[in-house]
Amino acid sequence: MLAGSLSCSLSSCFTGIESTKKVSLSREDKKLIAPSPEEEFFKGVSPLPLAEWQPGKRFIAADNKTILIFSQHGLPAEPDSARIGGKTLSFVRTEPKLEPDGSYSATIVFSDGSNSYRYNSGKNVDTAPHEIYSNQIPMLIDLDMVDDARELLKDKDLWLKTPLWYDNNGNRVMGKKFVEVSITDVQSGDLAFPLRVKFSDANGKSAWLFMNYGVSGSETRTFSNLFSLSDIRKRYPQITDETWDVICNGNVKIGMTKEECKLSLGNPNDVNRGHDYSQILDLWQYPNGTVLWFEDGLLTRFRK
Repeated sequence: MLAGSLSCSLSSCFTGIESTKKVSLSREDKKLIAPSPEEEFFKGVSPLPLAEWQPGKRFIAADNKTILIFSQHGLPAEPDSARIGGKTLSFVRTEPKLEPDGSYSATIVFSDGSNSYRYNSGKNVDTAPHEIYSNQIPMLIDLDMVDDARELLKDKDLWLKTPLWYDNNGNRVMGKKFVEVSITDVQSGDLAFPLRVKFSDANGKSAWLFMNYGVSGSETRTFSNLFSLSDIRKRYPQITDETWDVICNGNVKIGMTKEECKLSLGNPNDVNRGHDYSQILDLWQYPNGTVLWFEDGLLTRFRK
């Protein structure tokens, strides 16, 4: 009801109005932007091309569904063999596979020590070594990249950018954002996010974050989107401690500026802007239904 009434007031009372939706940058546009300190810091955690894999290179099956990527020919018939979630698979070799058109594709052979698993890449055997990277095999997590991330992050003090934490059982818990934490471990993750990062805050509370390598998968949970190398609060000396407490808990309060609301909730999905004869009015809407109403840049009403 509030969103509807606000939209109505914006469209009927303003002498001027515009609606602006969030614009996403293309991959090419992003390449033109200088990397952040966080992106530079984490770029060492990178995948290897198939040409550089050595026999014994380790991967972990993220889920029992991983069995579906392998050729059924040659797989053991025992039901237990299909339950490979959590198993470590080692790279053995690459084999050519004759295709119906007479060309050869690259088949990558893995082993769990007892059984062999063949993944047909569909890539030409001559070009595959330089086209396939270790983060591109579906449902397999490159354990070398997990080790690299652990070596880089463990015992490092960082500042969180997200209040969405996970407990030891993988359940979501609401934490705080923009607080300092110490990284205590990095482990393999799941089908969506290959890294699980464990941390503890100043009060000794431990939790986890699911994270992408930073080079594939969802770009919303890369290292640079989840962590800061420096205290973000120092960039905004004008914000009071009381307001920071609201922001860190992902909340808003009447009187907050648009900048403060963005720090707390992120960028809105939809913005309606207009003015009457005495003030500038803004209506922000978020995908989760949250609505913010500003007058002359200050929050006057909200619905969460």
